[in-house]
Amino acid sequence: MNFKLIFTIILSVFLIGFVNAAFCVTSEVSDISPSSIEVGEEFTVGVQIESCGSDNPGLIYFELLNPPTDITIKEPLIIDIPELNYANSERIIIYHMKVDEDASPGTYVIKTRLIYGGTIKNSEITFEVIGDEAELGIASLKTNPILPREGETVELTLRIENTGEGTAKSVEVFIDHPFQGLKQSFIGSLDSDEDGPAVLTFIVNNAGEFEFPITVSYYDDFGKNEIKTNVNLNVLKKEFNIGTIIFTILIIVVFGWGIYYFRKTKKAKDRTIHQLLQGENFDREELKETPKKPLKKPLKKVQETKTEREKRERRREEFKRDILEKYKK
Repeated sequence: MNFKLIFTIILSVFLIGFVNAAFCVTSEVSDISPSSIEVGEEFTVGVQIESCGSDNPGLIYFELLNPPTDITIKEPLIIDIPELNYANSERIIIYHMKVDEDASPGTYVIKTRLIYGGTIKNSEITFEVIGDEAELGIASLKTNPILPREGETVELTLRIENTGEGTAKSVEVFIDHPFQGLKQSFIGSLDSDEDGPAVLTFIVNNAGEFEFPITVSYYDDFGKNEIKTNVNLNVLKKEFNIGTIIFTILIIVVFGWGIYYFRKTKKAKDRTIHQLLQGENFDREELKETPKKPLKKPLKKVQETKTEREKRERRREEFKRDILEKYKK
């Protein structure tokens, strides 16, 4: 800050304040260009300083007081003006300004102060900063399945479209449905002519026709906005398929009977094999194959030779093997 200039201004006001002079100075905004100022845009402000008295007012200073932080000004905040030597003489001050990229639209006010001949006049510069407005709407809505039945899980998809010129930020969809599941979906930002999906999954535990509200909230250059609408959903009653139930019961019965038959057959085979291995039926089968005629007179017991005994054992083993192979098949 130019402390020397400030000291000179204060001293001039103090000294000139004792002088009763016939002078007058006014300040007025003469032009703001362009007339529509957008966020991030450069613009100029013209201020006209004019003498409205008969005497020379001496030193004149024009000051901008505490301008907004999101407005950049290239010129000094305090400007000294050459002397206005005659009535109705004037000077023009041009300020080059720029609105920051992250500034908010709205009305901006810059306070000013005009100092001359021991007089201080306060005024202000007012201008509007406009932004781009977003405009959201529901482009499409679909459910999967299309006609849900009671007890099914439904996936509801809404496509949110931005048809405005501005960017929609923090886009969020809230659906107040009466079912168990998701009710809120966050999309994020949508630029102009862009769309995005909001997907919500829930279980329809009741049949009937339902109507519930949808709220889409978002922010643009003008602040928070909301759009509201309603959607309808038809839920069919749960289908009762008697044919499927009967078929399932038959499958269970056949499967159970198969297991019972297999176990019963296996036990019979195991029992027969066990009996054969113990030789319980060998003598009976052998008698059937080689029946003997009854003797008229009892014969003396003939002692079996070693060769005959081995032959008989071999026949026994061969017979067992044949039986075992037969029942294992």
